[in-house]
Amino acid sequence: MKIDICSLVKINSTSFILLTIPLALSAFTHLWNPIGFPSVEGDEGTYIRRAMLVLAGLGPQESTQENDMLHTRLYGHPYFGQLFLASVLGLVGYPNSLNPSADENSIELLYFVPRVLMGILAIVDTFLIYQITKRHYNRNTALMASVLFAVMPMTWILRRVYLDNLLMPFLLSSILFAFYLKGPKNKDVSLNFGTKYKISKNILILLSGIFLGLAIYTKIPAFTMIPLVGTMVFFNSGKSMRSVGIWFTPVILIPLFWPAHALLVGQFDDWQKGVLSQLGRTSSMSLIDALNTFFRIDPLLFLLGGAGLVFAAIKRDFWLLLWVIPYFIFVSIDSFINYHHLIPLLPAFCIAAAKLIYDASIRIRKETIRQIPLPIYIISTIGIFGLVSTSILITMDINSFHFEGYATLVQHIVNYTDNSNNNKLTIIGPPIYYWIPKYGFHKDFNFITMRNDSIFIVDDETGKMMSNDIRYDDIYNSTELISTFRVKLNNYDVTKYPFTSLTDELNFHNNPLHKIDVRSNY
Repeated sequence: MKIDICSLVKINSTSFILLTIPLALSAFTHLWNPIGFPSVEGDEGTYIRRAMLVLAGLGPQESTQENDMLHTRLYGHPYFGQLFLASVLGLVGYPNSLNPSADENSIELLYFVPRVLMGILAIVDTFLIYQITKRHYNRNTALMASVLFAVMPMTWILRRVYLDNLLMPFLLSSILFAFYLKGPKNKDVSLNFGTKYKISKNILILLSGIFLGLAIYTKIPAFTMIPLVGTMVFFNSGKSMRSVGIWFTPVILIPLFWPAHALLVGQFDDWQKGVLSQLGRTSSMSLIDALNTFFRIDPLLFLLGGAGLVFAAIKRDFWLLLWVIPYFIFVSIDSFINYHHLIPLLPAFCIAAAKLIYDASIRIRKETIRQIPLPIYIISTIGIFGLVSTSILITMDINSFHFEGYATLVQHIVNYTDNSNNNKLTIIGPPIYYWIPKYGFHKDFNFITMRNDSIFIVDDETGKMMSNDIRYDDIYNSTELISTFRVKLNNYDVTKYPFTSLTDELNFHNNPLHKIDVRSNY
């Protein structure tokens, strides 16, 4: 029997109207001006590039030669993120359906499509958070949690093409299916949407396990959610270890496709080295630093969510603690962390904050002068503050200079190859500038990684000379400046812009965020 996905949710007219509020807010905050803000970031280029490999029929794994050119880890993360991204982009014929040309507007479209996908996933996340919170608590708390997730400033980070954002819908779906298990022992679960349906608990258990397995297959730290979902499956299935076994099977087997593929293609040693290298990465930022950045970007959500987690501990509401504590332990042990690694915890902070606001409001038992229930009054005030703060950020354009630089680079590569030169060009610069000319325009060239604020376009002979021992001063002095592109933001000095979200955004990454020089020797 086929079951429409809508049959998994019982929504009466009031609930439907309430649900449209956070979904509409989420659509605005995550789909408005997706290419203007936030800044183009290095990891985005990596994940889109790997998806383009799949679309080009080259498989999910970069070649050793390409990996050496870009100075990336051959086996840094599992494959499902790029497989999923490539599948969705392939449905719209990306990139060929855009008919890309070497101008700024066309190149913007190449970034626009993946970022719109991220916005759609954020809307799905908002829906799932509403359903999870409604299932576990009540409709009012669900409304508040989903509104917080939709509008608070920290959630602008969901607009980027990160693996953490790609895994979020799978993680939340796994949690939701585990909640649907709650019911009479040894009974099928009735799910209503106008008409009653019954679905086997074993199917729900498998679905929960499959979605968590896919989340782990996207990024390994998602395994820290096993205690959370596993505990939910155990108690919601009537303390059945058999149910836990059924659930655990796909959780373990699906991520094993990653090492199995490496073994199949004879790269298991490379897989081991890649995993160990990933675990051995170092960063100047600790967990405390990442949390401090979270606080500077969104102090209100940080404080409310933190207080809500403390309140959950006092009330012995342990499922939220199981969400955050194992993850905190893992990232505190891992020596490489940045604030975007906290993305999987954002739903927990929003739910904890909403539960705190709701319970505190009920205890006060007061209404406002206009007879508006206190929880709605509080969440409306916070929501308006969050929406205004986020709106100021997402309406900015801090990326146009990137696309101008991209256009200049692509024009030179296209003109050079169209002139039927036999020698390849060599591009020297940040890896973020590799994937668009390579896969968006299908141009062949050599690439050498140099993380700085310049893109060097040199002939093949110079590239070979530079490939062994690249020194910035040498390559700089042997090339001439073509153009310099700088970020422009309402005549403000962006390094002193008074919004901490933007200041941190511009200062916490190694890729060139303020300007880019394009230089050439021909």
